[in-house]
This record gives sequence, structure tokens and C-alpha cells, in this order.
Amino acid sequence: MTRSKTIRLPALVAALALALVMPAAAQSGTSPARTGFDPTRPPGGHYHVGEIGETWLGIEHNVRCNCSCGLDVHSCQFQMQCDTSPGWSQRIIRSLEAGESVDAIQASFVADFGGTVLMSPPVEGFNLVGYFLPAVAIISAGMLIGLIARGGQTRTATTGVRELGEEDAERLRAAMRQLDEAEGPDW
Repeated sequence: MTRSKTIRLPALVAALALALVMPAAAQSGTSPARTGFDPTRPPGGHYHVGEIGETWLGIEHNVRCNCSCGLDVHSCQFQMQCDTSPGWSQRIIRSLEAGESVDAIQASFVADFGGTVLMSPPVEGFNLVGYFLPAVAIISAGMLIGLIARGGQTRTATTGVRELGEEDAERLRAAMRQLDEAEGPDW
């Protein structure tokens, strides 16, 4: 090995180790500067216990965090650890404790941030296209593949099966014997 390669290898290993350690330290989530930080909260985040807790979790799963991660508020708090989702989570729990309904809380998020804040759009108006178009496309594609595979052939009417008469059965046996004698064994 040349001298330049021996110098580059330890530097590369050090840079790789630093790159692996730094993001974990930067996203520890224990910094007091992080929005929603509560030093009295038990490690591991907040808990969704009881009726309010289940409703709280449901709303968190229905609202998309706008930190560009594409995750719902609950998942973003514990996977991306952004500064937006803990504040939104606190907003949701405060609204629930104030007695607001799920629809009212979600409507307030839509009013503040637009319809894209919901994980799934409401089933109304033009959004129906998004719900039904995939099914229509799959069915249409299946029908098209079936037509192409059949080669454009259509079914013809089938005739009923009739019993063989004795004369026809004897002709069939004679033809089978003749075929067996003509082929013979291959061994």
C-alpha cells in the first residue's frame, strides 16, 4: 500500500464512526429545547390509557405531521423526533380534555394547515375518485388481460353429450386397437 492509502483509511474509518454516532446524539429527544419536553414524563414517551388515551392515539394516527416526514403525529414523535409533533400532540390532548369532539379537533387542524394534514382524505366530492379509481383500474386491467389472453375468441354453444351406440363404440374400439398396433412400444 502506498502512503496516501494508509493515511486515507484511518481517516475514512473515523469519519464513518463519527457519522454513525452523531445523528443518534442529535436526535436523542431529551434536550430541554425540544418542543413538548417534560422532565417529569416517564422515559419512553407518553401513554395512551383509558378512553381519552385511545381517542388521543386515534387522532394522532389520523393527523399527518407537517415536518415533511410523511408520518402521522404519533409515529413522528418517536421515530423522527421533530419539533412539530410533540406540540401537536399536546394540542390534541388539551382539546380532548376541554371536551372537544374528534371531528372538531381534526377540523381545527384542517382549518389551520389544509386538507393535506389528514392521513386519509374525507370520503366526499372529488376524493371519491381516489378511493374508487384503483379498484376500477384493477378490474379493467384484469378484463383487458383476459381478452388479450383469449385472443379475441368467443365461446360457441356447446352440444350436449349423448350416449354412444353399440355401433359407434365398436368403431371406437377398432380405431384404438389400430392406433396401438401402429405405435407399438418404444422400448
